[in-house]
Amino acid sequence: MKRYIGIIGLVIGVVAVGIAIFQGNIRDVVSPPETEVQDERSIKELAVEAGKKMLVDKLREKQTDPMPQRPSLSEKNGFFSGVSEKYDSVALVYAALGFLAMVLGIVSWVKKDHIRISGGAISLGLMAVAWQYVLIGVTIAIIIFILANLSA
Repeated sequence: MKRYIGIIGLVIGVVAVGIAIFQGNIRDVVSPPETEVQDERSIKELAVEAGKKMLVDKLREKQTDPMPQRPSLSEKNGFFSGVSEKYDSVALVYAALGFLAMVLGIVSWVKKDHIRISGGAISLGLMAVAWQYVLIGVTIAIIIFILANLSA
């Protein structure tokens, strides 16, 4: 009866790791890729539009302020450059579920639940939160395993 918190943490941890594993497929389901519309304009129309755009850009260069604008966070090569909204939502969901599983595992450990259930919830939650690092670690372990078998 008293192991409910740990078991709930285990289930949430398993769900979080599952979302982390299949995040690419989930992103495709959440927002399917947009179909590209074929542009049926002639080369002449495209050349005229490119010329207009070039002239407008040259006119804007002459009218620019002497104080340059600072680039926003999304324009810099920082953490969020090139990250789409759907990626953030999926990553946020599995990280939040992983953190919740860790918290539930800690609470169940404090309430003297079984250590394996509490530890499992904590470890699954940590795996979900740090999923990219888990993949790197597994890759390194596989490479070491292959090299060890080749040397034998």
